[in-house]
Amino acid sequence: MAGLLIGAVAKRAGVSPPTIRYYEDIGLLVPPVRSPAGYRCYSEATVEELRFVRKAQALGFSLDEIGEILRLSRSGTTPCSHVLAFARRHLAAVEERIRHLHVFRERLAAELGKWDGTQTPTCRGLCQIIAEAEAVDAAEDMKVLSQSRRGRQGIGQR
Repeated sequence: MAGLLIGAVAKRAGVSPPTIRYYEDIGLLVPPVRSPAGYRCYSEATVEELRFVRKAQALGFSLDEIGEILRLSRSGTTPCSHVLAFARRHLAAVEERIRHLHVFRERLAAELGKWDGTQTPTCRGLCQIIAEAEAVDAAEDMKVLSQSRRGRQGIGQR
């Protein structure tokens, strides 16, 4: 029984063996055949699918979306119309995050403009700079910052 072992597949695809096992567990990858000794034996097609997954993730696709694309492809259906729909939704979400980041940038710049860099504010208890800042929707700002910092990982997202 010829095939690639998980370490070789991981190295060639640029992912870790636990990632490959996770993708199998969630149904993203088709479970491989097993050797008589119980080793997973993968085909070159698995390496290509894993490379595809990495590229799709880099473009912001979630694992759920990637799974749908792979299932369509495996069934013989061209997934391109689905990919375009996903990409349009992602672009709209990115544009919305950018709008929120611009608002946050303006708020932060306005606060910085109030603070004189040559003076050290007196601090008693809490920092007066923050305490005297204009009320902002901190929860929304932090959500936007968090999304832009970590990017869209896609695990469990739809």
